[in-house]
Amino acid sequence: MKRIFLIAMIAGFSTQVVAQQNKVVSANNYLNMYLKDKGIDQLKKAQMYIDEAILNDKTMLKPKTWYYRGNVYWSMSESKDSVFIEGGANHMLTAIESYKKALELEPGYENGEESYQKALIGYKNLGIMSFNKNDFEGALNYFERAYEMGLLKGVTDTSSVENSSIAAIRGKNYEKADKYLRQMIGYKMDKDGARYLQLVRIQADKGDTVTSMKTLAEGREVFPAYQKLLTEELNYYLQRGKSAEAEKLLVLAIEKDPTNHLFHYAAGTIYEDLGNHENAIAAYKKSIELKPDFWEAYFNMGALYNNKAGIMLREMEDRKEKNTTIIDETTIRADAELKKALPLLEKALELAPAESPDLPALYKSLKSIYAKLSMMEKYDEVNKLLKP
Repeated sequence: MKRIFLIAMIAGFSTQVVAQQNKVVSANNYLNMYLKDKGIDQLKKAQMYIDEAILNDKTMLKPKTWYYRGNVYWSMSESKDSVFIEGGANHMLTAIESYKKALELEPGYENGEESYQKALIGYKNLGIMSFNKNDFEGALNYFERAYEMGLLKGVTDTSSVENSSIAAIRGKNYEKADKYLRQMIGYKMDKDGARYLQLVRIQADKGDTVTSMKTLAEGREVFPAYQKLLTEELNYYLQRGKSAEAEKLLVLAIEKDPTNHLFHYAAGTIYEDLGNHENAIAAYKKSIELKPDFWEAYFNMGALYNNKAGIMLREMEDRKEKNTTIIDETTIRADAELKKALPLLEKALELAPAESPDLPALYKSLKSIYAKLSMMEKYDEVNKLLKP
């Protein structure tokens, strides 16, 4: 009796194991039928059988069970049927986690490489989906997990590093953006200096000017030919009124790119700040020569002549000259400067966009010159433009 009892128990146990294994096989069979016929009921049955199989103590420890589950849920995530479509992202995540589980149970599993590749692609797909919804934090999370998948295989997935940096930048996660841009530089992914430039700007946006300038210096040393890094440093000095430092860089910038009208324009502003009006005018003229419709250069050069005239007249007034000859000579010289300024400012007005915030200042300059040169008809025209 005892022997018969043991046989009965073993038989029952074997039957249960076979039954659970059959569920794994059934799930895969129904999935294959679905992939062939696209019958939604077949996919539902595949889901039912595989979900039951992962709850069983025996089949839940087999990588094949989780691999098949990954395949089932992957298909569910791609299904356009209303039964599955709303859970697309969740199904994809379940598929990924199933593939990872298969790898964890047996790294050398026969379908391990496919499981790894699908999990990697799955995380990236979820990252892209989140990114397209402007969920940059969610996108960053998935791209980071894709990178971590690579590490499980001893692989550095550089595309995930790049995607993480982009998501972090868009999400204004400066700490993570700094981290991943540095990784890209460390992995030699920066081929021209563009990543250095991004890192410089991220650090500047964080308010860490000291680190930003160190990174900028490093980037310029590694990529001396990358003009944008030079321009970034130049803008740094220009914005802070550091004319001497900016002048040195401008000389270098113009040597590297003599046809860049903005460099000549910037040089004009620097020379003007330094009181070198002759070089300032020459630089503005070169900027206009390179870009004839660059209205800002016309404006600055016209304003320079106008300012020179104003200085002459103020100095004469400050001295309270009683000598008529000196007054007349000064007025003549001032008028000459105004006549140089006028066509330049009129050209600036002709070229300036209607939405430019500098238009009021341009109108006021023209109004002042028209008044001093007794051009009252023109004065009235501009005066109307200034009135609200």
